[in-house]
Amino acid sequence: MNIVCATDNNFVQHCAVTLISILKNNSNDINIYILTEGLSEDNESKLKQLVTKNGGQIHIILVNSDILKDCPMPKMSVLDHISMATYYRLLISKLLPENIDKVIYFDCDIVVRHNLDDLWNYSVTGNAIAAVYQISKSNIDEANRLGYPSSYGYFNAGVLLINLKYWRDHHISERLFEFLNLNKEKIIYHDQDVLNGMLYDKCTKLPIKWNMLTYFFMKKILNINDVINGEIINSYADYKNQILNIKGDPSVIHFVYKPKPWDAACDHPYKNIYFQYLRYTPWKEFKAPKVFLTSLNHPQIFYIWFKEKIKRIFIGNPYLPIRTEKIRTQ
Repeated sequence: MNIVCATDNNFVQHCAVTLISILKNNSNDINIYILTEGLSEDNESKLKQLVTKNGGQIHIILVNSDILKDCPMPKMSVLDHISMATYYRLLISKLLPENIDKVIYFDCDIVVRHNLDDLWNYSVTGNAIAAVYQISKSNIDEANRLGYPSSYGYFNAGVLLINLKYWRDHHISERLFEFLNLNKEKIIYHDQDVLNGMLYDKCTKLPIKWNMLTYFFMKKILNINDVINGEIINSYADYKNQILNIKGDPSVIHFVYKPKPWDAACDHPYKNIYFQYLRYTPWKEFKAPKVFLTSLNHPQIFYIWFKEKIKRIFIGNPYLPIRTEKIRTQ
């Protein structure tokens, strides 16, 4: 099984948590490829020891960041944790050895809780990638912005099963950068926009358990539909039923929005899972910052925490209860 992650020194602790969660739940041969513009000697050594000690093999692949210097990095507070490393996945078919035909790509704000064999064996024949699609009121807008039919939806690129043979046979990496260069002014969500804009019709839909985004655990997700001219064109009933069935035992948790488990004010129902795996890493002494101490230098942290507390008083817990349910298919 081939796993790819991209990281830098600022995110290496979280990358380590993702890697150890994979290794602890998968006994097959795990080959891990780390894409980076360079890690400190200490951080690289820690990652190598972590992986080899837990039965995996690790390969550090240096990326020339100059190649990406013109990639757009929109200035938005919800995206300020994202670095240029996010674009590395567009180069995967160029960076990995040519004898590797398939990989699973993981963002480094992810915890894997179960075996990945079913994901690894999922068929992507005839397609470039497989991914979990987002449920969002903005999906139609995203498709319109990027210039493809909204009926295809908009997938999240944090977990990708990538058909590298298809990428090489169809020159996908080159075509992704062509799209990027022609549409820079449209890009908001970095390489995720590029992948959707270019591969919207070459993506296999994955079961939602392989990328349980933060808002998939929230009650409001059950009320979101794609609507055009007052007509529901997509109710997401299949995904909503999957959410209700597996939210109590998700396979892959993606802490996609801030605050993340390592931030102050995080109230994600699975935030503790991050720290359960962190204790197996060299960063096990890390403690999440306290809201009040953090707010001394970052008042917006206190504002986020206080706003959520007030909301809970009036509307209750925003998260779904962790039990299995069923909803009707529309």
